[in-house]
Formats: sequence, C-alpha cells, structure tokens
Amino acid sequence: MNNLKKRANGKGSAIYLGDNREKPWGARITIGKDKNGVAIRHFIDTFPTQLEALVCLENYHKDPYSLYIKEEKYNRIVTFPKRPYPIVPVKNPQKIVEEKVKKDTYTFKRLFEEFKEMKLPTDAEIKLEKEKHVKPNGKFAYHYSRGMITAYHNSSALYDKVYKDLKTSDFQTLLNNCGKKYDTLRIMKNLYIKLDEYALQEDIIEKSYAQHITLTNTDKISEKPKTIYTYDQIEYLWNIKPENYKEDFIRDLLLISLYTGCRAEEILFIYTKNIYLDKNYFIGGLKTHAGTNRQIPIHPTIKSIFLKYYNPKNEFLFIMPNGKRTNYDYYLYHYKFNFINKHPFLNNHTAHECRHTLRTELEKQNVKQVIINSIIGHSNENVGQDIYTHISIEEKLEAIKLVSYRKTNNLYILSVNQ
Repeated sequence: MNNLKKRANGKGSAIYLGDNREKPWGARITIGKDKNGVAIRHFIDTFPTQLEALVCLENYHKDPYSLYIKEEKYNRIVTFPKRPYPIVPVKNPQKIVEEKVKKDTYTFKRLFEEFKEMKLPTDAEIKLEKEKHVKPNGKFAYHYSRGMITAYHNSSALYDKVYKDLKTSDFQTLLNNCGKKYDTLRIMKNLYIKLDEYALQEDIIEKSYAQHITLTNTDKISEKPKTIYTYDQIEYLWNIKPENYKEDFIRDLLLISLYTGCRAEEILFIYTKNIYLDKNYFIGGLKTHAGTNRQIPIHPTIKSIFLKYYNPKNEFLFIMPNGKRTNYDYYLYHYKFNFINKHPFLNNHTAHECRHTLRTELEKQNVKQVIINSIIGHSNENVGQDIYTHISIEEKLEAIKLVSYRKTNNLYILSVNQ
C-alpha cells in the first residue's frame, strides 16, 4: 500500500477501509464538528485505488456538487467549515443516490416517456381542451404536443442512447441526415431543447447541448411565401354553391375570417352568449393576451352568416350535426382534403392568410394600426395598453365597414380618440 503525499488541511483524505473489499479506498471529507468539537465526516465515494480516491477529492473541490447525508447526522453538526460543503439532509441518502445513478442511465426514450407524462396532456385533457379550450396547468397545449410526439417518432436513432452522453454533434448529425424539411427539423430541434430543459431540472444532465443546434435553410428558401386572397378569389368564395354541410361550413368559416381577422380556432370557439347581433359585434379571441376577450365587429356583409348559424340554445356558434362543438381537426381535415381539392382556384392559400388579407385591406384604407390591431388582436408595441383597450366598438365598426374587397380610389383616415 503506497501512501501518497498528504493533502492540505480541509481538503479531505483518502482512507483505506480494509482488506477483502472490492473498493477499499474512500474519499472522505469533514463536513463539520459536533458540540464536543469532534469532527463529523462523510465519504463521497469509494474506489479500488488510493489514486482514484485522491483524484475524486481533487475534482470535487474544483467543482463541488450536492452531497446527501442522513438528517440525524446533519442535526449533530454545530459548527461548519469556513467554506461549507453543499450538503443536503434527507431521510434516506441511499435511495437518493440510487435514483441519481438510475437517472445517469436514462436513455433518450426513457427521458421522453417521463417528459411526456409530466408535460404533455392526457387523452382526457386533450378532450377537454378540444371541447372547452381549457388547457391543463403546467402542460403544453394539444397542437404543440402533437408536434413534439411527431418529432419524437422522427428521432428513433436516438432512442437507446444514454441521454446525458448526447452532445450537440449527436443531435446535429441526426438532423443533417434525416432528410426532413425545414419545418419538421425546427420542431425536432425544439423537442430536444425542451428535453434538455427538463433534464436540467431533474439533474439528469449538467449542461444543455441542444440549444447549440443549427438548422440549414435549404428548403425554407423555396417555401411558398405567405400571400393574401385576391379580390377575384374572395368573389369566387362568395359565389360558391355548397353541395353539402361540410362545404358550406368551410366556405362560411373562411368568409368570417376574411372579415374579422379571426383564426379558424378562434371562430370555432365563439360562444353564442358572446354574440351581440343587435350591436353588430361579438366577444372572442384566443392564444395571446392582446387577442383574448376582445370586441370584434361584425361586418354587414357577413351578418347573414352569423344569423344562419346562431341558435341561443347552442353553446357555440358552430355545432356539428351530431350536436357537438365543431373542433379544429374536423375543420382542418375537410379544408385540406375536400374543400381545396374541389376549389383549386383557392389552393395557393392557407386558411390563416384570411387574417393577413384583412390587415392588408385595412392598411390600404389608411386605418390606424392601433385600430387594426384591436380588431385582429395583435399587441401594440408603441401604443399604451390603456389606449388600445379603450378603442370603442363604434370605431371598430366604422373601420371594418371600409372593407369591401373591391378596387376603389377612395382613401379614408381614421383617428383614435386620445
């Protein structure tokens, strides 16, 4: 047994624990003294050789981490060293250590399963969100979660990798070689960042590597830019003669969006009790603080659509034939696979572009941005929130009536009462 040079006071010792041990050398430090001045010591770990124990002590003093000790032992400490060690009193230190060792072996798949249980909604929570737009506390929304699950399925090459061993290069190599388009890669990167955040919170990793992933824009450059509906396309939309309920519903929803700036999901969550047909507005909006519970004017042209679906006995404006609220998945399916296929004149658009179309039209009429934003639900960076929230419904109605989606030489300027 070779004795290496004695360590300086306060730096711990490599202690020989006796023969017939697989790891006879212990790295020991003094964590304090009891009421009689007797040192209270703690073994960080044990090792096969004295050198390994000394290396452990050296590394620990360079970068101390939390040590778990029994509560009874901690309570005996009366005086601590000048530079106290980060010790955590617990009832069962061995259980904590075992759990930490277990987490050190977490695979990508195991981590995601735990992350999914903690952060993604259950089937019951998804059902409630779809029906009432009530999102579970502390968890991601349904559509965001669905993207994460798809990103996980695209990451099968990482399933059996120990998560704490994954570096930026591991994530980057997968993304560079998986052959997915930019939007898919972006969602995959976002999943890895969220997994890193969770792993950091649970002490599974000590450093996040996913945040350093870079994405190439090869297919993003060729993506179709967002466009607005042309006047001819809007006229075409008005002239559609629906052959069934689904076609009628899609057409009407798009027209409401074109004249209100609401997102499709916002329209599907219009409560009947929040529609004031006599005053030509409704209260709606989702997603952002600026967009929630805003007064939205009803353009005279689309009032007939509201009247067609309005039923005070229904909770929502749009109800499916089976009596349930029309959900976003129902809309999206019939929009993508039925409506657009039947009406290719409109197929160079996404439904969300109705919103951009209304903003563009209001800007053409020189309507103040603060009024446009109050209708559509965007925040105003350069306008006081008090001014924004106190724009009257009369001012909004005056602005929305300027929208005709026809060529005109007339210019109108609206002002905000300040």
